Amino acid sequence: MKKILLMSLFLSIFFRPIIAAGSERETVYDRVMRTGTLRCGYEPWPPYFSVDPNTKALTGVSKDLSDTAAKILGLKIDYVEVALGQQVQDMNNGKIDATCGDAPWVLTTLKYADYTKPYFYIPVFAYGRANEKRFAKPEDMNNPNVTFTMIDGDVSTDLAITNFPRAKLNSLGNLSDPSQMLLNVMTRKADVVIIDPVAVSVFAKNNPGKIKILFSHPLAVYGGGFSVKKGETDLLNTLNGAVDAMINTGQAEHVLKKHDPAATLFMQVATPWASRP
Repeated sequence: MKKILLMSLFLSIFFRPIIAAGSERETVYDRVMRTGTLRCGYEPWPPYFSVDPNTKALTGVSKDLSDTAAKILGLKIDYVEVALGQQVQDMNNGKIDATCGDAPWVLTTLKYADYTKPYFYIPVFAYGRANEKRFAKPEDMNNPNVTFTMIDGDVSTDLAITNFPRAKLNSLGNLSDPSQMLLNVMTRKADVVIIDPVAVSVFAKNNPGKIKILFSHPLAVYGGGFSVKKGETDLLNTLNGAVDAMINTGQAEHVLKKHDPAATLFMQVATPWASRP
């Protein structure tokens, strides 16, 4: 009996490391490398990610930049639509491996996701109606008589609440199209929206002369790239390497020139040697 007990104890100790090693979960990086596919979340926001209503084809500058990075790594991207502000939850539950065209649009997400180096920069400005004359400086908008329109989980919310706490808020759900915010301003449901000039350019094609930029200086600048689940260092480092490569080889610049020939909508990331003589 003692021999049996001793043998059982020996086997349990001997095999425990093997069982533990075999039960280790596959990391996101390991799965991506094994399958050769990056399941990347995206949020419909023309023209970064535009979905054709008939063919469901996905296009846009963020898609082209993400595809370029994936090609450098020899990976295929499966794009998965996610709701604005839900990308952290979707990465944590394994629905997606990363988010494409992402940035800390709401700064609190910095605690819950890791972001790559940016592959471009996006300025955001305050916009109002074309006949708006009340605001001489940004501080004038911090007024109970001023209404900001915003989308939950977006910079339009984060910056309005942080910088203009005395103003009123007109909030839209996180599945709303960005054009709805501009339409709210145009139809006097709100007075101001904080948004990027790229989204405004899309709206202005069908509504020329209705919306104007209120101040020439951006309220903030965000770097767009990839985000990954907090602590997925291997995947983060790999994507960072691809972002560096696409910038240093001029591939990122080529994509941005395709979408913004006049270089008025996006800010390119400077190469490390740009300031050298």
